[in-house]
Amino acid sequence: MQVLKILSIQCYRKIFRGDVIKSLFKAVVVLTGFSVLTRILGFLFKIFLSRTLTTEMLGIYSIVVSVFMVFVTMLNSGMQLSVSKNTTLNFNKDNKKCYGGITSGLIISLSICLLIFIIILLFRPFFINYFGNEIGYNLLLTMLPAIIFTGVYAPFKGYLWGRESFFKVSVVEFLEQLIRIGSFFVLIAINSNLNQLYPAGISVSIGCIISTIVGIILFVFTGGRLKNPKYAFKPIFNSAMPLTLVRIATSLMQPFIALILPLQLVAAGFTNSQALSQIGIAMGMTMPLLSIPSTIIGSLAMAIIPKLTSLNDEINKHKLIKQITSAINFTFICGFIVLPCFIALGEPLCLFLFDNITAGTYLKYACWLIIPMGISQITTSVLNSLNLEVKTFIYYIISSVVLVGCIFILPKYVGIYALMYGMGISMLVVSILNIIKINKTVGSNKTYLGIILKLAIISLPCTYLTKWIFNISEIMFPKIVSIILSGGISILSFTLLMSVFGVVDISLIKALKPQKVKNLKLKN
Repeated sequence: MQVLKILSIQCYRKIFRGDVIKSLFKAVVVLTGFSVLTRILGFLFKIFLSRTLTTEMLGIYSIVVSVFMVFVTMLNSGMQLSVSKNTTLNFNKDNKKCYGGITSGLIISLSICLLIFIIILLFRPFFINYFGNEIGYNLLLTMLPAIIFTGVYAPFKGYLWGRESFFKVSVVEFLEQLIRIGSFFVLIAINSNLNQLYPAGISVSIGCIISTIVGIILFVFTGGRLKNPKYAFKPIFNSAMPLTLVRIATSLMQPFIALILPLQLVAAGFTNSQALSQIGIAMGMTMPLLSIPSTIIGSLAMAIIPKLTSLNDEINKHKLIKQITSAINFTFICGFIVLPCFIALGEPLCLFLFDNITAGTYLKYACWLIIPMGISQITTSVLNSLNLEVKTFIYYIISSVVLVGCIFILPKYVGIYALMYGMGISMLVVSILNIIKINKTVGSNKTYLGIILKLAIISLPCTYLTKWIFNISEIMFPKIVSIILSGGISILSFTLLMSVFGVVDISLIKALKPQKVKNLKLKN
């Protein structure tokens, strides 16, 4: 434990340096801690659904959720970020703009809520035809309250985010997940004969309603108020619209892919049932595992936006470049460090979790996309912090063209892998464009090729070591113990090799001395 503590401290010293990084690190720890708990609950719930529902029903659920996410995104991401940036810039400087921004965000969100409500009710035949049956449309109706209350909470969450009240934001999200899962099992217990898709949708709405109420209460206790929106309506609208368009376009791609991909798979020789099953496995089992690194990266992206917004407003280029570089380097490490685990343990892990080895095979051969997935996520957040929201929209459109091309062309050759390869390639395009624009904006010339090469080289021996340890330990221990043991050794060996290659600074000999450990401090 002493060695692991030293490793984490020294790793932190190398990657994160600067006088503002300490608070950022604390924020990331808080956000990641709650995010991990929230995702563990959600992940366990997905495992339960994957084992309870047929793969075809899981495919329907995935398609409906993708449509649900389109509407949630219209109300959520852009508005939160816009209100957050407005709060960061105007809190304690101009209360009229600060609190007026919250009111402006609420008015815009409620207007969009009304539009969504009308669309879902008026276009019933379209949705039924899109889902292929009325069950999908009814499931979407059960999620309608969740869509509306998400829109109501968005500006309040943006204020808490801008005030860096990350603990409060995380508590609300964790509570939502807890209530969602609890209410699902209560509904099943009340009526065990009910189609389990409907309780899954109703529980989402119950969780959103209660968490929104709690979020508004925390907003009031944090000192939040609603004031005349005329002082901030235009800036909020102008900032939120490009972000919302990006998020809408992102979410629209999900149902579009859910519509086109089965057709392309059928054209490639799959039956309709097989196509839905493959999508259910890929989106319901493999993709949640691939998103594991984004738990930490998402926390970093959320925590770094107020920091970068302030530094950009102060025109502090030196600190700005240092913090951006640290964030991107850390993101590369988060992605590469799990690659050996996914490659070596993908199949036994999915066999244990989902009783489905196919999901593990997908994970094994598609895990590389977590690298561009993470980099596109963090660099997009950086661009948004630099007030370059329009650029993120343009870059997303370019990457979407690439993704759609892959979905149309690749199924004939690689089947369901077309989805994962297409996502990886399109996110790689976004990552490259984002980094080029960031460098141009802040006056940097970072390429990150050095750290990529080092981490890629380190991944090779760690992958073989992980596989070898798992094969040996499986003879003596249960599968889950072997997975945990080999995975833990994989991460530890990866960290040690990073010190050898100079990616992180681990001064074990000096640090192991009691007096050095006691007085170990961060470099400024």
